[in-house]
Amino acid sequence: MKFYKTSLLIILTLLISCADSQPKEAKLFDQKMAETIAIHDDVMPKMTKITTLITTLESKADSTNAEVYEPTILKLKTGHDKMMEWMKSFGDEFSKTEINQGIQLRNSDSLKLRLKVLEESKQEAEDMKAHVMDAISNAEALLE
Repeated sequence: MKFYKTSLLIILTLLISCADSQPKEAKLFDQKMAETIAIHDDVMPKMTKITTLITTLESKADSTNAEVYEPTILKLKTGHDKMMEWMKSFGDEFSKTEINQGIQLRNSDSLKLRLKVLEESKQEAEDMKAHVMDAISNAEALLE
């Protein structure tokens, strides 16, 4: 009798633990979210550098050399704007819970939809980062 009770307890424990496990899509979502936030965290400190570079380039630009500095200034400003727009869009699309604690959904179809949106947002973040890094590199080269 004791054997049956112990076996039943083990089986119930396994069933409960298996039923509570996170679906693979949820794990993938949480991983992609961490990667996306890492891109943001890498680019965010560069906003101060962009502002400083814009100020420096604007102080060097005058009517005789504006064509040299203006395209780089514009690219820096565009990079800054892309970051601000991305953050607004990202904050509108994802809840604080999804960003900070992971996704709570368990339905596979809903998870796949959220994952698709996140992958698009991650791609936008990668594009924004590339633009920002290129703009900074161009500005620094121009100032050398």
